[in-house]
Amino acid sequence: MIKNIILYISLMLLLAHALRAQDELGELVKKLEATKGVARIDILNKLSEKYREKDLEKSISYADEAIALAEKNNKLDKVAISQINKGVAYRSKGDSKPALEYFLKALVSAEKIGDLNIQADALHKIGVTYLFQKDFYAALKFAQKEEIIWKQINDDAGIAAAANFLGLIYTNLKNYDLARESLEEALKIGRKTADNELIYKPLTNLGDLYIRLGDVPKAIDYISQGLKVSEESGNQFGIATSLLNLGKAYQLKKNNGTAIEYVKKSLEKSIEIQALSLMRNAYEVLTALYEQTNDYQKSLFFHKLYKEAEDSLINRNVRQSMNEMELKYDAQKKEQENAALRIEKELFDKERNLNFAIIAGTSLVALLSLIATVLYSRQSRLKQRVNTQLVGINQEITQKSNEIEKQKDIIEQINKNLVSSINYAKNIQDVLLPQQTNLLNSFSGYFIYNAPRDIVSGDFNWFAEIDGQTVIAVGDCTGHGVPAALITVLCHSFLHEISTHTTSPSKILESMNEKVMAQLHHKEGLSNDGVEVAICIISADKTQLIYAGAKTPLYLVQNQNFKHIKGNHFPIGDTHYSAQRSYSEHILSIQKGDTIYLASDGYQDQFGGEHDRKFMVKNFRNLLEKISQENVNNQANILKNTMLKWKGNHKQTDDIIVFGLQI
Repeated sequence: MIKNIILYISLMLLLAHALRAQDELGELVKKLEATKGVARIDILNKLSEKYREKDLEKSISYADEAIALAEKNNKLDKVAISQINKGVAYRSKGDSKPALEYFLKALVSAEKIGDLNIQADALHKIGVTYLFQKDFYAALKFAQKEEIIWKQINDDAGIAAAANFLGLIYTNLKNYDLARESLEEALKIGRKTADNELIYKPLTNLGDLYIRLGDVPKAIDYISQGLKVSEESGNQFGIATSLLNLGKAYQLKKNNGTAIEYVKKSLEKSIEIQALSLMRNAYEVLTALYEQTNDYQKSLFFHKLYKEAEDSLINRNVRQSMNEMELKYDAQKKEQENAALRIEKELFDKERNLNFAIIAGTSLVALLSLIATVLYSRQSRLKQRVNTQLVGINQEITQKSNEIEKQKDIIEQINKNLVSSINYAKNIQDVLLPQQTNLLNSFSGYFIYNAPRDIVSGDFNWFAEIDGQTVIAVGDCTGHGVPAALITVLCHSFLHEISTHTTSPSKILESMNEKVMAQLHHKEGLSNDGVEVAICIISADKTQLIYAGAKTPLYLVQNQNFKHIKGNHFPIGDTHYSAQRSYSEHILSIQKGDTIYLASDGYQDQFGGEHDRKFMVKNFRNLLEKISQENVNNQANILKNTMLKWKGNHKQTDDIIVFGLQI
């Protein structure tokens, strides 16, 4: 009964908060409708800020209107504030490139009028954007610049925000002593100013710091304090962050059930407020938690969501564009300085020439009067000409920016449609290429590690039972994505058809070669698509294995001895080789406990590591030999984690499939 009353009161409080927020928005909209002229700018910016937690598109729209009105009235300080609001909305969407673009524009505007407060705010926003990109050293550079300005103008709130930000960066750089020092300074100032936002942030970040230090009680204490402050002030982002950190703390405490509960609550809140960076972090933690509880299906599901969010936030092309924009900003500053120097030089030259005229003249007073008139007139014309040029340049930049925004929207919609189509194609591929893994239940164990590069895959596996024998095929079609996926459908069809007539691995490969050559018009030289594939036939009593391979090898672990059996060097199809091909068969004795592996070359060809190199065949063989000592059901997980660590932030270069079977 008491629990129900508490739940009811909590719901009523949340509803009251939501209604208050809605009323506040309604009042602002009414106020905007009743206001004209420059006074609308501040209301538009307030609406942009309020809509960040509800509707990011509306937030951007209000910021756009504020920018246009501020530029029209030449209010550079309000232009900068509006640009920052637009940048924050874009960053919340996960669009780092336009976010940084508007923060840099705001910085230029603020420096132009010498507004240190807005300069520091813009520097902070730029630093946070780099933090989301996990470029911690770049973030540190801007945080230090920000701190200098706040201390210069003796702004306690700014100093606290900078100290908190520095603490967060130092934590990620694993400089925990400096991190603790900065965060405690931020918390001290926050409590002194009684600003809830300045209090919850260092509390939350101190909690994260103690998680990393392994001090769970302190971590939970600080995070819980931060959560309470956020709930009292209705800070949805703060609540989501605290819930996520509580989940991480309980994960460290090995209380995975409670951890999952907290992280799921954080994820719900993050989705509600469209906080992509928090969503990414929640997906990452849930991936690890479900892996620890041996729920690999859910772990894989959340890992895919994590990678999608990670790709949106961290992208090499975005980083490159961000760096280009920084250079552009520096160039603009330099151009402004050079323009000022050029004007100063022109004036100096004019003054020098006038001095010569004065010396040569006979009527000093009259000449000086004439010179002053001419100089004033020329300066006025020069200033007018420069202003006209600047207005033209600004209009051109605005026009180009609008064109780019429109093109970006079109490209995003096209990309969205393409991804949707490819996802649907994956469903079709899954239906057309059934994984008949039930045929493998008579073995001691098996795994399939399948990681497509582009949603649909050009790698495939196929299983069949013919006359009591188990037929296994693992293949890799040329390329990746949709074209390669279409060829996998053909290969499955060919394997079904051919295996009804023969169970000889070499004959299956030879027949496949003929069909691929005919179906894809290789004989007319219209296509060079090929397939690398391995075929294994395991006898009904599981004592004999017959293997043939078109470039794809077989790995066999027997009595702790690792064997590498190579296939023939030519693939199926591909007109670079002779049309008629024969494949060798390898007959092997097997016994209970032996493990076989078949794999495409995607794993060994993946770039990564410290020196940005391929994983290489030798390392892949060594890894298979090492994991063969583990339980076969855990081997796919080891392969996945090893690949993720190796790949890091590198884009996946090819489809990957690894199949393992224990006799």
